[in-house]
Order: sequence, then C-alpha cells, then structure tokens
Amino acid sequence: MNKSISDVIEEFIKSSLDVDDFIELSRNDLARFFSCVPSQINYVLNTRFTINRGFLVESQRGGSGYIKVSRLHDSDSNFLNNALQITNKPISLNEAGQLLDQMKERGLISEREQALIKSTISTKALNNPINIDNNLRGNILTQIIIELMKRGR
Repeated sequence: MNKSISDVIEEFIKSSLDVDDFIELSRNDLARFFSCVPSQINYVLNTRFTINRGFLVESQRGGSGYIKVSRLHDSDSNFLNNALQITNKPISLNEAGQLLDQMKERGLISEREQALIKSTISTKALNNPINIDNNLRGNILTQIIIELMKRGR
C-alpha cells in the first residue's frame, strides 16, 4: 500500500516528537524536503496535529517564520481540551471559578495563580456590561489554557 504524502509528513513529524516533546520546523524547508507545496504542510498540521489529538501547533509566518509542534501530556490534555470547549464561548464568573478550582485541584495552577486569574477575570476588573464580560472572560481563560498546554502543565 502506498502512503500519501500527508501520511509521510505526519510520520516524520511524529517520529521527531518521539525524541523531544516539541520540535521547531521551517514550513518552506519541510516543503522542499518532501517536494511539496507549503500548503500541504499546513494541511497536515491543521488536520493531524490538533489539540484534540494531543498536539499544539504554533506558527509564525515570514522570512524567519517557524512551526513549533508540541506533544501534550495525556492526563492534562484531556482535561484541558474539555476546558477549551467551555472557554471557547461566553463563560460566567461562577463557571470560570469552578473551572479554576478544578485546575488547582489537578495541580495545573497554584493557589496563588488561581487567585490572580480570578481577580483578572472578575466583573470589577473587566468593567464591562455582563454580556461582554462573559465573552472577555472566555477569551482570557482560553489563552491561559493554551499557555498551560504549551508548557506541558
């Protein structure tokens, strides 16, 4: 059975991740290596290296652009994936507090970090009408969770 170029690229990246929890690559160099267009690399990254599959992909375009692919740790990955689903939409202060409590209990954040985040997403700090508060709160928590995923916590 012949493998598609997408399969080969996926295997190459995964085998590189067997050595380290993350790798940095150049999209153009990878495309030249596999004799394909850079959009093929994008396709593989967007479809096979998703948060739901346990990977985090960061990229920066431009002359010195790069792609960083990180493997997420399973136990935290499942919880954080679920947390992303919650924060990807407006979230009330009460719901956010419950999520932060769970994150602290799992050791993903310290008690001090929990207090700082709670104060950052409080209604007083956001100082906006309630419907905007919930959107901002969700956006802030989403970015915090993504940062935790990058750091393998």
